[in-house]
Amino acid sequence: MKKFFATLLAIIAFATVVIAQEAPKGFTYQAVVRNSNGQLWRGKTINVRISILKGANHEQNVYTQTESSISTNDNGLFTLTIGEGSTRFSNIDWSNDTYWISSEVDVDRSGNYQLNTIQKILSVPYALYAFTADSAVHARVADSISGNFTLAEVDPDFHAWGLDYNALINKPTRLSDFINDLGFLTAADLNLYVSGDTLFYNGGHYVILPNLGGNSSSLGTIEWDSVLNHPTRLSDFINDLGFITEETQGLSDVIAINNNANGQIKNLATPTDPLDAVNKAYADSILAAGINGVNNRIDGVEDNLNDRIDSLDNALQDRIDNLSGRVDTLYAWFLAHRDSMNDAMADLNNLINNINNNLQNQIDAANNRIFELEHPTVKGALNGIFSVGANTRINFSQGNLQYRPRIKTFRFAAHQYDISSSDNSHIYMMNYCSSWLDLFGYGTSGWDGGAGRFMPYETSTNDSEYTEDAAGNDLTDFYANGDWGFYNPIINGGNQTGMWRTLTYSEWTYLLTQRPNANNLKGMATVANTPGYVILPDNWTCPDNLTFVNTDTTYTVNVYSASDWTAMEEAGAVFLPAAGSRTGSTTTQVGTIGNYWSSSHVNGTTAYSFHIEVGATTMQNTMNYSTGCSVRLVREY
Repeated sequence: MKKFFATLLAIIAFATVVIAQEAPKGFTYQAVVRNSNGQLWRGKTINVRISILKGANHEQNVYTQTESSISTNDNGLFTLTIGEGSTRFSNIDWSNDTYWISSEVDVDRSGNYQLNTIQKILSVPYALYAFTADSAVHARVADSISGNFTLAEVDPDFHAWGLDYNALINKPTRLSDFINDLGFLTAADLNLYVSGDTLFYNGGHYVILPNLGGNSSSLGTIEWDSVLNHPTRLSDFINDLGFITEETQGLSDVIAINNNANGQIKNLATPTDPLDAVNKAYADSILAAGINGVNNRIDGVEDNLNDRIDSLDNALQDRIDNLSGRVDTLYAWFLAHRDSMNDAMADLNNLINNINNNLQNQIDAANNRIFELEHPTVKGALNGIFSVGANTRINFSQGNLQYRPRIKTFRFAAHQYDISSSDNSHIYMMNYCSSWLDLFGYGTSGWDGGAGRFMPYETSTNDSEYTEDAAGNDLTDFYANGDWGFYNPIINGGNQTGMWRTLTYSEWTYLLTQRPNANNLKGMATVANTPGYVILPDNWTCPDNLTFVNTDTTYTVNVYSASDWTAMEEAGAVFLPAAGSRTGSTTTQVGTIGNYWSSSHVNGTTAYSFHIEVGATTMQNTMNYSTGCSVRLVREY
């Protein structure tokens, strides 16, 4: 039984009213289905029950509809039509009270419906009510010929008009088509005529005209030249503004008008009478006194400035002399203490270096402690660090995964080169097998919610029995429980759920071909007489007296004893033994080939694996689900 559904996330989609010449048929409803982890329930077949509830507290059920075998798409979305063809739905009076919609889903189609949500129906479905109300207007127009009732258009109430004025029929084209309610004057209204000295329009007084010399019965333009005896010269006008016509005035005339110059007009520079001489002498004395005062002021300022400059020169010279003496004294002291100062500087530099070294050691120790806290030692994990993505690093487990059916227990092999070999043929004994098995079908983790064939001792050769559906699934996200390291504790690997996992296809590919220097960090080898494949960590340093050569052509170039491999393993190296493969309960090609599962599927019957074989080492994409392959788990670093 599937236990992973807890809630469903439903969304009322856009409802569309279906309208014909009869009652409305229904509206569309959509919802998205998710599991308790918030993951989309894609490509599934489910049953759905929809109810229309009435009342402020949705206490009255007015309509229920059940749909079977509804399919969700890749986005977990299903769509159905509510009320189509239902008399009970057509009889709902949408104008009366508040309505709600309730949705329930039966995910395994067992009759166990789970309540999704109850939501208030808003404006869109009420177009059903609008149609019902408006139909009463259309239904009252009778057809006098046939005697039957038909629909006819009534005049609409326009609130906005998008028609073109030029498209109108019989549109007005002249001002005379409009009523002159503003009282504009027209030619007929004016009817102008002159009588005597007055202009009239339509009998009304308009303006009094000037006397035009006896010809007052007509209007016209009067030219200046047509005026008899009109003036043509300035002399024809009286000079009442006193314009000057001729110059006849002399100096005596000017003096007579306004002058007090009956005496001399004099030049004081050369006086001709005593009074002028006295005035000049007085003016000269005042000017001379002013000039002498200014000169005296200038002389005083200059003397004062010179005194201050002399004083500053003396003070500055005294300070220079004093400073020079102090410099001489300081230099003499420096010469006397130069060697001791150099020794002191050397001692000071050594002290600073010691402080820096001590501080760096403390920083390194603190960083190491922080690193240890962030990356605690995990039981069963090797110390080599491997990049399997641009930002993902992992440790491999200490050996291949093994399972003992009789006690239903997983463990890691004690050594990386340990394999179960022919013991895998005992898998047919199922729960009675006491051997440790290390070849597993795809996704056979022991998870009790997995596929029909999910136990580690499964021997079926029907590939379709190893997956949840025909499309197949990666052992990630919702299907991570199918990963051998996610669901099951491992007795010598931390015994903690979710600590270990299988590498994805892209992570295997990055590790083997895309990380920096990838080609030089892998190759075939034989360890403790077991052929297999060596993968070296990112920061690899080969132990003293040992060598490693990159090769995919033979197992005999890199040969290590058990003790040699201890040194290689301490340096971070990983060894994947060629443990063979299994079909049903038959194990073959032990020591010749190796297949290591990824968590990525190809289709409903095959998945990716890392294939080890002389001259053919590659990421293989045609490994059948039922084939028994090795599993090497990792933990994120």
